[in-house]
Amino acid sequence: MSGETNYYEELSQLMEEYPELVFCNDGYENIPIEVREANADGIAKVEKLLKVAIKDFVYFQNFKPRKDGSTAVRCQTKWDHSFTGVSYFPLENFRPGHPSWENSDA
Repeated sequence: MSGETNYYEELSQLMEEYPELVFCNDGYENIPIEVREANADGIAKVEKLLKVAIKDFVYFQNFKPRKDGSTAVRCQTKWDHSFTGVSYFPLENFRPGHPSWENSDA
């Protein structure tokens, strides 16, 4: 992951600019298609960031508010060559210097 872009700040700003992308899904529930269409520009901006920040990223679903007041990024990622599934990344993980930015492929 790159240290050039502050993904936390950019994602936080997009969450404010596109509040309908903050969605408290229940299970497999998704943002309604008409809301996705109305916020297509915001989704494209979020996905541009996540394609760089998240290995094996497929597509963005929503910002998920948590019971503790924090927020997670809900998206689909490739778990292996034959399976794509949901992943939740705490927004805090996108802060510069967070341990999740360290490369463990040594």
